[in-house]
Amino acid sequence: MSLPILVWIYLPAGNGLDIRGHAIGRDFINVWAGTRLAFSGEVATLFDLPGSVDAIGRLFGVPLPFHSWSYPPSAFALFLPFAVPPYFVALAVWTAVSFAAFAWVTLSPLARERRPLALLLLVLAPASLINMVGGQNGFFSAALLLGSLLWLDRQPIAAGVLIGILTVKPQLGVVLPLALVALGAWRTIAAAAVTALLLVGLSIAVFGIEPWQRWLDVTLPFHLFTLQRFDGFYTTMMVSVLAGARTVGIPYGEAFGLQIAVALPVVAVAAWAVRRTGDPCRRAFVLASAAPLATPYAFSYDLTALAVPLVWVLAGRLPWRSRWRAVLLLAWVIPTGTMVATMLGLGLAPLVSIAVFAVAVAEAVNGPRRCSGAGGAGRRENAPGTGSRRWVRPHRDRPSRSGFPETPPCGA
Repeated sequence: MSLPILVWIYLPAGNGLDIRGHAIGRDFINVWAGTRLAFSGEVATLFDLPGSVDAIGRLFGVPLPFHSWSYPPSAFALFLPFAVPPYFVALAVWTAVSFAAFAWVTLSPLARERRPLALLLLVLAPASLINMVGGQNGFFSAALLLGSLLWLDRQPIAAGVLIGILTVKPQLGVVLPLALVALGAWRTIAAAAVTALLLVGLSIAVFGIEPWQRWLDVTLPFHLFTLQRFDGFYTTMMVSVLAGARTVGIPYGEAFGLQIAVALPVVAVAAWAVRRTGDPCRRAFVLASAAPLATPYAFSYDLTALAVPLVWVLAGRLPWRSRWRAVLLLAWVIPTGTMVATMLGLGLAPLVSIAVFAVAVAEAVNGPRRCSGAGGAGRRENAPGTGSRRWVRPHRDRPSRSGFPETPPCGA
């Protein structure tokens, strides 16, 4: 199902454009052109919506459909390496580097013999295909989110740095603060705060305070307006509770109230659930499934992180339970399936996300408290610097070169 949908939307049509007149790699044009404009002294143009469209077309070489800059100014420095080469070279580097980071995080907790299968599954995942053909940021944001959770016990400062970088996509981190407090991950919280402040300070030092004022006065209200209007192709890619409610005709005010009514208990339950398990992969499953439910502004490519626990299940790192197969199958296809469902007036994506979140919480809460496998039984102990509980394997196990925990499959 994924391939026909993606061909229908993103099929190249010549002159560097796809079948719908967008630049091939569609949303990467924002990263490339927006950062170029910022570092060429035209940062104010990004917050002039008609002017930014003209400027992006000028840099690309032909007029392009509407695009708007959405990232906070702290993203400029992070995106600079991808704005220096010509557009199509930069797109290739962006896709290769971001997927490599994503794959590295995904494969690191797996036994070596399981990694080829997991890599194949990762390449074929609908969420991955959307990012590859659409030039999306989902690989990077998923690597940051999941990498921070896998590193939380063993390298809490590094985990905090990743979370601090993730603030360039602030909507994806809504579930993290309460979960980190629940885990007592104080060093991680401090490192995340310092990293975020450094990125903000760097952007102010280079561009001044005005881009932040314009981002608050123009960009955020514009995105709020898109949620209120809810009209256009972008709505078919939205997967939040608010979007699902708007798809079935619920007015904006009631839909926003429904979003809050779901988000608050999801954030609270996620924080409770991650305290109930010491397995970093189970924690990652909980928070990756909670993230799109906690924000009104979530798109299909933001489900990339959720593909990883599904790959872990299929590769044996998390247990396969036949009673959940329908939910997991829906979670696998929903990044592309949501486009068809929305066109048919069916707001299914948040319902699937809620079901997957329930599975993740059940696995965290009811899963085994001890793991056994090739490395022998582990034990739970306080993780240094976090105050949380983690799995510790016998010293005879070979340490992971990546720094991520290589825990055996458990709970089968």
